[in-house]
Amino acid sequence: MNKVWSFILLLPSLLFISKFSMAYEVGVGIHPDGYYGNSDSILKLIQKYHFTSFRVDYRWDVIEKEKGVFTPPQNKTEKIIMDAKKYNIKPLVILGYGNRLYGGGKPKTEESIAAYCNFAGWTARHFKGQGVIYEIWNEWSNRKDKGANDIDSAKAYVKLVKYASACIKRSDQSATIIAGSFNPLDYIDLDWGVEIVKEGILNYVDGLSIHPYTWGSKRASRAEFNIHLLDKTHDDLLRISGSNKNIDFYITEIGFPTNSGKPEYSEEFVASFAYKYIIMAKRMNYIKGVWWYDFINDGNNIKYREYNFGILNRDLSEKSIAPAIRSANQQIR
Repeated sequence: MNKVWSFILLLPSLLFISKFSMAYEVGVGIHPDGYYGNSDSILKLIQKYHFTSFRVDYRWDVIEKEKGVFTPPQNKTEKIIMDAKKYNIKPLVILGYGNRLYGGGKPKTEESIAAYCNFAGWTARHFKGQGVIYEIWNEWSNRKDKGANDIDSAKAYVKLVKYASACIKRSDQSATIIAGSFNPLDYIDLDWGVEIVKEGILNYVDGLSIHPYTWGSKRASRAEFNIHLLDKTHDDLLRISGSNKNIDFYITEIGFPTNSGKPEYSEEFVASFAYKYIIMAKRMNYIKGVWWYDFINDGNNIKYREYNFGILNRDLSEKSIAPAIRSANQQIR
């Protein structure tokens, strides 16, 4: 027996799934236009691992190449979103990123905010009836861009979310809207997350998108520890918001690289973490889903970290995490 499975079969009762758990998605991040095969073969592969959702970029600059003219792209991303429903898979669509027609980068001017909102509203009309979850931007806060984590950044983001969510709801009242995409386990990013809650983001969305990565620290990379900190973060944000109901969390990115650099994580470690995490997260009724990052390695260079987050290798051979996730997904259904 594979050593990771001998460990998994002995997991303690801590992983018992509460009968009171709410609807819960387990999805995966995808980059379909960089994959081999057509949309049907990709969707069948997603289905093979019992994922109920996928998360994908829907790029503003691809849709609007002439001001005010929105054109669906002829690519695999478009086809996969349109075809997902027949496979009982829910698309989570990231509405991003900048558009050079409006200066590129983050929409902060009145013109660019209005233009982004028009794009968001058009997209919601375009995919109406497909059961799409819409995520407004991705990782607005980050450690790369100067000022991305400050108060002005938080205010600018909430302003965009306010107007974009209104445009989405006008187009599709039933749409689910999430925003945030910050890492609550990074103290700088968490401070930014606190600011967007103080600025009233919860008035405009159905839940917060979070990215609780811990791969930078082996000591912090335990499923139990991660969930414990999310529980604390949820309680803290609830108190700050003044709300008397849960704040729904959507874990839209979490994962580990299996590259050869440091810190180095074995396939067995990642498989065990993913199995436990998916099951433990379901026990928290405010966690509405986990989207693993990502599906297929983006390249073949084992030394380059960003290429090696997939549950599958570039040639579609399985890493140890693939059957672990399939087993977890079967267990929670």
